[in-house]
Amino acid sequence: MADAALQAALDFTDDDLVANRAGRLSSAQQARMTKTQGQGQIANIVFGIIFVVMIVVIAFIALPPLFAPQPEHSSSIPPGIIILVVVVVLGIIGLSFLRTRRKLRGVTGAVLMAEGEAKGNIKATGNVEDAGMMMMMYRIKVGSVTFAVSRPDQVAAFHDGARYRAYYVKGTLPILVSAEAV
Repeated sequence: MADAALQAALDFTDDDLVANRAGRLSSAQQARMTKTQGQGQIANIVFGIIFVVMIVVIAFIALPPLFAPQPEHSSSIPPGIIILVVVVVLGIIGLSFLRTRRKLRGVTGAVLMAEGEAKGNIKATGNVEDAGMMMMMYRIKVGSVTFAVSRPDQVAAFHDGARYRAYYVKGTLPILVSAEAV
């Protein structure tokens, strides 16, 4: 039976842990991963639509005055450069989208294991004087693998210096699915 604090913080059951030890996700974990993938794809689509709207606004509102005849010594940016920048940005976004989709498809793959001493890290980033602009980053390192987690209770469930076996799947960053003290 797994440690209750770890189970509560990482949201896994004894059945999930048994499946993870066997190198696979449980059906409940697969369902959660599928839901997460769907939410990620929806976010990508929303950001894509927003970007397309911005490009359309630039194309129909900002660019036409630039194509109009300019005075001889005008300092306006040539339209060709603007178009080149838009094409490069579209290419970068497209490659990023494809890479993200490929990484998300691999999330339901084999469960990997890392073993070693745990080290938690909670760090504030951003403007410390303006708490509204500050973000917290939560990390747990087990052995040589570092996991990004979303809450401080997940970091607190691990005791620094104690040995753990962490089960995870590959994603853009390793995704921690369960853990146990060894």
